[in-house]
Amino acid sequence: MESLDRSKAVIEIGKRVVAGLKLSDDVTAQWMAHLVAEKISAAEQASEVTRDAAASVCVDVILKLWAHRYTLPPYMRPLRELNPLLRALNSLGVTDEDELRFFSRSPTSEELDVATEDEKKLFEFAVGIDRVARELIRHVLSVAAERSVDLVRPWLEEAFKGNLDVDVELRIVRFAVEGLMKGQEAAERTVMLDRIYRMENFANAALLLASEMRKTLPQDVEGLREPPD
Repeated sequence: MESLDRSKAVIEIGKRVVAGLKLSDDVTAQWMAHLVAEKISAAEQASEVTRDAAASVCVDVILKLWAHRYTLPPYMRPLRELNPLLRALNSLGVTDEDELRFFSRSPTSEELDVATEDEKKLFEFAVGIDRVARELIRHVLSVAAERSVDLVRPWLEEAFKGNLDVDVELRIVRFAVEGLMKGQEAAERTVMLDRIYRMENFANAALLLASEMRKTLPQDVEGLREPPD
């Protein structure tokens, strides 16, 4: 029964692949869609005697295509809705280890013992920047990826049933979903107010720091560069 359920799940994935490939005018995509659709049709219309063999051939074709999905052009790739989020995460250098953090951890009080009071304030400011920036990045990316996550959810459900490899996609979806969940938790007034307070403090501190940095510029440099939009 388990093998039959897995075959059905893989074939459902194949149907989704075919539907996606048919959206393209690419000749290769059309050929691949025809091949997979042909194997699916043969498996579903086979007699009891040949059904297992036909299903096995069909599943094998789909699994081979799935295994090489990253080599397909972006517009033909299954789960391509996650591509924008993946590219954004790659550009940020995000890994499971750093989790959008510049600091792997905050400095301990013992580590700050040798620092002056002014240095401690700057270190605390840097840690605060890291915390606020991490929350902003996660929130913005999660909101941007919300539609994509909804679109790929049925893919992932069938992929799990079919025991297909979706490690990369799952990590991306988990990142987005966790961000959305945090955003929902932030709907509680006290949590939301705390986040707003931290962000406003960060913005004010950044403006103050920019003002101090501007004072260090020579008079003839001031005003040469227009502020960004």
